[in-house]
Amino acid sequence: GLFSQFVQLLPLLMLFFLSFFNFPGEDVSTHTGGSKYFSLTHSPPFVNPLSTKLTPVKDIPYFVTDKFMRTYYRDRYQLSQVERMVEKSYENYLVAECKNQQIYKKSLEKSAMERSGMTQADRERQMKKAAGFELSRCVELQDLFPNRHSRGR
Repeated sequence: GLFSQFVQLLPLLMLFFLSFFNFPGEDVSTHTGGSKYFSLTHSPPFVNPLSTKLTPVKDIPYFVTDKFMRTYYRDRYQLSQVERMVEKSYENYLVAECKNQQIYKKSLEKSAMERSGMTQADRERQMKKAAGFELSRCVELQDLFPNRHSRGR
């Protein structure tokens, strides 16, 4: 029943959860963007909301410390350097989330195909659920970084 479906999805839910907090590539925790200068999430001391203005991809939200606001914010060169790091971190985040969504969608398709003891109607419902699962992070990745990620929808 419902519980066995939940148990089957548990590893994927864990994967989603964990991927938000760490992706490969940087040793500093990357949900903060992997930087002492900024965080992609609001978490003290990163409490001042900003968004990218000097990078090719505009309006990526990020958060900085009070010290950053006092020291780097007025320096256009420093700010552009940090915004480049924000852009790269956000791209890495989208790549990881897109992969997770693809894995999840495949698992929905697989469980719809393989589950025994399912009626044809249940199987069709499961397939429809899999087909309807939107790879929203892959779409966003493609929209924001089209030259770097031409496939993947």
